[in-house]
Amino acid sequence: MDFLSLAATCGIMSGFCIFIEIGEINRKLPDNEQISYIGMHPAKMSKIKEQYDRLCPSGYAEMWRVIFQTAMFVLLGLTAIAAGVFH
Repeated sequence: MDFLSLAATCGIMSGFCIFIEIGEINRKLPDNEQISYIGMHPAKMSKIKEQYDRLCPSGYAEMWRVIFQTAMFVLLGLTAIAAGVFH
């Protein structure tokens, strides 16, 4: 189950990238408009992506987050295949 360990690692790295994005956004917003680090849902992720693209157009955290999330899902699929879920 090495794939599962790698998938978990990619998920954690993706989470770190989200925290980096929020930090970069919050540095450029006034206190009353800053994004909280607590709680994550699709609408909040959409807002983070929108704000990050607007405020940090040359930032790389969004690209790395997408890479890590994609790798996580691929590795989870490989874990399921290796475990024989599809037989």
